[in-house]
Amino acid sequence: MIIQSCAVNQLTNEGESAYQNGNYEAALNAWDQVIEEYENKGERASGEIYYKAGMAAWKLEKPKKARNYLQKAEYMEYFSPKLYTTLAEINKNLDNLSKEMEALEGYHKKYPQGDKIRAMTSRLFETYVESENWKKAAELWPEIKNKTRSDADLLEGYLTVNKNLENDSLCDKLAGQILEMEPKNENALEWYAKKYFWEAEDLYVKEMKAYKNNRTTSQYDRLLKKLDEVYPTFQKSLEYFLKLYETNPKPEYAKFIGNIYKRLQKEDKAEYYHEKAK
Repeated sequence: MIIQSCAVNQLTNEGESAYQNGNYEAALNAWDQVIEEYENKGERASGEIYYKAGMAAWKLEKPKKARNYLQKAEYMEYFSPKLYTTLAEINKNLDNLSKEMEALEGYHKKYPQGDKIRAMTSRLFETYVESENWKKAAELWPEIKNKTRSDADLLEGYLTVNKNLENDSLCDKLAGQILEMEPKNENALEWYAKKYFWEAEDLYVKEMKAYKNNRTTSQYDRLLKKLDEVYPTFQKSLEYFLKLYETNPKPEYAKFIGNIYKRLQKEDKAEYYHEKAK
C-alpha cells in the first residue's frame, strides 16, 4: 500500500509538472493512471485530480473525456469558476444545450460576482430562449437588460420571449429598439408587419360581417368610416412585409402581401404575389 501510494503521488506530481510545461498529453497520461488506480479499487480520485485531467483532455481537444472528468470533479465537490466555464464551452461544442445550460446555471448560482458573470448570464439567457424556457428567460432579463443598449441579439431574444408570453405592448417597444440598431432585422419587421395586418384584417372582417347582417344606411356609413382606418393600417403592414420580402422572399411573406393587395383592391398585384406564395 505504501508503494502504491508513493507511485500515485509520483504520477500526480509528474502530471502537474507536465501540465505546467504545456505537455498536456503527458499530464493526461499521468492523471489517467492515477484515476485508474483508484477506480480499479472501486474508489474515486480526488476532485482536483478529475478537474486537472479534464482540463488536460480539453486542451487536447478530447471534449467527451474532458466532460466526463469535469463532471466527476463537480460530483466530488471540486468547484471552481473555470470548471463551469469549461463545461459550458464543452457542451456548446458538443451541441448539448441542456448540459450547457446546467453548467451556466452552476456558474450563475455559485459565482454571482465572478469575472465571467456577464458573459455567462447573457449566454444563459440565450439558452433559455433556445430551449423555449420563456418564464426563466423573463426572470433572468433584469440582470442583463443594461447590456442590451448595444446588443440587438439579446433584445431580439427578449422580443421572442415576450411574443410567446403575449406581452404585446412590450413587444412593440422592443421591436422599435431593435430596428433603431438594425433597420432590416427580420424578427422586428415581422412583428410590426403581422401586428398591423391582423389589426386591419380583424377590423375589416368584423365590420363587413356587421354590414352583411344589417344592410342599413347607418351601418354602411359606419363601414365606410371603419374602412378609412383599415386601409392605412393594411398599408403600414404592407410596407413592413415588402421590406421583409426584399431581403427574404419567403412564400409566407408573399401570401401576406397578396392578401393585403386583395384587400386594397389591387387584383393584379394580389395575383402576382399569390403566385409567388405557391
